[in-house]
Amino acid sequence: MVVVAQDATTREVLMVAYTDEAGWRKTLETRLGSYYSTSRKKSWVKGEESGNFQKIIDILVDCDGDALIYLVEPQGHKLACHTNARSCFYRSLIGSRPDEPAPKAGKDEELPFVDVTVHEDL
Repeated sequence: MVVVAQDATTREVLMVAYTDEAGWRKTLETRLGSYYSTSRKKSWVKGEESGNFQKIIDILVDCDGDALIYLVEPQGHKLACHTNARSCFYRSLIGSRPDEPAPKAGKDEELPFVDVTVHEDL
């Protein structure tokens, strides 16, 4: 299931992830954000390696029951992204700071550049 982790105080979106049954049960049991890694094929608790746990304040479910919002209180250094950014959404594509680098962003975080011509006279 899709999970959006959102700061309970500021409502900033911190990350989007997945959870499976094991991660869901762990979240309810520990009140810490627990997810499913599609790349590692296993459940994990956010912060178990970094110390940046996500304390669950509330959980919201969408209208058709296929997505969750974890309202969280970030712990530790309060970083949600593996690149050491506060949020995984640290880049703007059309705003004032396109492709803003994160402190620890690597080759996997580079975005492909797509050149698009916009015709305003249409």
